Amino acid sequence: MPRFVIHHVTKYTYQEPVRDSANQIMLFPVKDEMQEVQSQQLIITGDPLVEIFTDYYGNQAGTFMNLEPHTELKIDSTIAIVTKYRIFPADDIAIEEQWNHLYQIRHVVPFLDFLKQENFVALDEIKKLPTPGFINQLPYM
Repeated sequence: MPRFVIHHVTKYTYQEPVRDSANQIMLFPVKDEMQEVQSQQLIITGDPLVEIFTDYYGNQAGTFMNLEPHTELKIDSTIAIVTKYRIFPADDIAIEEQWNHLYQIRHVVPFLDFLKQENFVALDEIKKLPTPGFINQLPYM
């Protein structure tokens, strides 16, 4: 079982002090039967509270605010993980047959979840709000 220690640093520097910066981080590894997260250390300038949530695709992400004026923001992440042995699936289908199958489903939208059209339930309510004239002329409105 291979063990990896991953160290990632993101650093922003600003010419003038900034404040009220809203940030999102995606530095949380997958935790499943194939990968164990042994430890994770996250150090962020100003030691803000990081709110962790699960996104639409099941990944963990975090958000935080840095309210105090600052000229540098540093996000330092160190993660130790152990990966487990994986048995690869059998590959006994001819490559031509595999490519043919992919060609046949190339326009089937459910395979491209991020392209699936969703309806915004409050669209009619938003249309009633006073807006600049060009907004109501947009094709999706």
